[in-house]
Amino acid sequence: MNRTSAGEQMPCRLIRFQENYKFRNYKSKRNDSASDTGMGAFVKDLKTAFGSVEHVYVWHALCGYWGGLRPRTLGLPPAEVVKPRLSPGLQMTMEDLAVDKIVNNGVGLVRPESAAELYEGLHSHLESVGIDGVKVDVIHLLEMLCEDYGGRVELAKAYYQGLTDSVKKHFGGNGVIASMEHCNDFMFLGTDSICLGRVGDDFWCTDPSGDPNGTFWLQGCHMVHCAYNSLWMGNFIHPDWDMFQSTHPCAAFHAASRAISGGPIYISDSVGHHDFDLLKRMALPDGTILRCDHYALPTRDCLFEDPLHDGKTVLKIWNLNKFTGVLGAFNCQGGGWCRKARRNKSAAEFSRTLTVTTSPMDIEWQNGKKPFPVEGVELFAVYLSRAGKLLLLKPTETVEVTLDPFGYELLTVSPVKVLPSKKAVRFAPIGLVNMLNSGGAIQALQVEGSKVKMEVKGAGEIKAFASARPVECRINGEEAGFVYKKNMVDLQVPWSGSSSKMCLIEYNF
Repeated sequence: MNRTSAGEQMPCRLIRFQENYKFRNYKSKRNDSASDTGMGAFVKDLKTAFGSVEHVYVWHALCGYWGGLRPRTLGLPPAEVVKPRLSPGLQMTMEDLAVDKIVNNGVGLVRPESAAELYEGLHSHLESVGIDGVKVDVIHLLEMLCEDYGGRVELAKAYYQGLTDSVKKHFGGNGVIASMEHCNDFMFLGTDSICLGRVGDDFWCTDPSGDPNGTFWLQGCHMVHCAYNSLWMGNFIHPDWDMFQSTHPCAAFHAASRAISGGPIYISDSVGHHDFDLLKRMALPDGTILRCDHYALPTRDCLFEDPLHDGKTVLKIWNLNKFTGVLGAFNCQGGGWCRKARRNKSAAEFSRTLTVTTSPMDIEWQNGKKPFPVEGVELFAVYLSRAGKLLLLKPTETVEVTLDPFGYELLTVSPVKVLPSKKAVRFAPIGLVNMLNSGGAIQALQVEGSKVKMEVKGAGEIKAFASARPVECRINGEEAGFVYKKNMVDLQVPWSGSSSKMCLIEYNF
């Protein structure tokens, strides 16, 4: 069996809690000691070789593996093969290779009274070899297996309680990511310890049904699903927009959405195939990211429109940083769910260049964890990332953005402040424009008299709107050269050596 082929791993069952031979036979190249072998040595070497790697997670399915546990296996809790039964509603949803394989081969299910034993066995071993957390997948499976175990509520209670207790014991309380968890039993029972969950389908680099144009239109589907699912799922968990490949034809399209999603950023590149220029626009030199303070949601004017099939709607999403807002505009038209075919299909007739109107008030300034005070703000500085253009807009004013199919634009929106001692001087920070989430770099902002102080995380070109040329600029107390052009102040911020060490920038007017 070639387990790298699509679907071939789904019938497989877990035969031990310990890692497979590839990791068991690992020998550290940093130490010849006989004790430096196995998974523990691998994790230690990984963290040593790459100093920015702080946490290593391991994948497992909610039932152990795709096909559950192998029954009557020494060292594992008792399991029996159960044939999944799909409800009429599930039978009407998309045909899925994973589900088909699982239905045909059954699942080695641990009885609910032994669910805690399953997770204790898995997680205690993983913790002992230095693993920091787990990604739990195939969570939706319980409702297909529950008929002989008191229904899905009773089965789910036992499994989620066992999972929660084990994660609290072994992984710091919430060292767990959820995947394939779009089911009500998870929302109501599984979120005690799980705070991060995937809100979209897989990243499909190509169409599994064979449409060559799926390389493009499927990316729009992914983005729309993540944005709209976050409206519901964001009330229970922090939305996770999942992985993508940096060398994909739509990589920048994906990267822009992930940078402002408010969630983690994952890359699933093949080894040796990377676009480092793009990666450097999302991650700082130590691997950290400029994460928004909230999670991205569609703007109000998109809520009851169809950004996949109507040929006119551009998906707009908003988010908040500490001192700026951000808007993303994405032309996703060209394919999506087809009820008749029960799968995502191309709709090329809707894929065209579109123009969208947006404004500073598309951002829900009051909806973040820390409400953003914009009452009384008369002017916003709006920086268009791809166009490299600065606009000054009143709250009610709009700007038009034109996008080709699967094109995007990111707009950093910054409330303009008036300096107390120099009423003629107006100022608004933009952020590091070499990063996709430019405004996320600004960690502190203070306006005093004729001086503005900012603490910045990251390195590169930082821009700010200023209605007058500064007398001087300083970085970490040292006078710094700057460029003042078209009401923008440009500075080059050096890397401090760590994302936890800020650079202090001062603008004196």
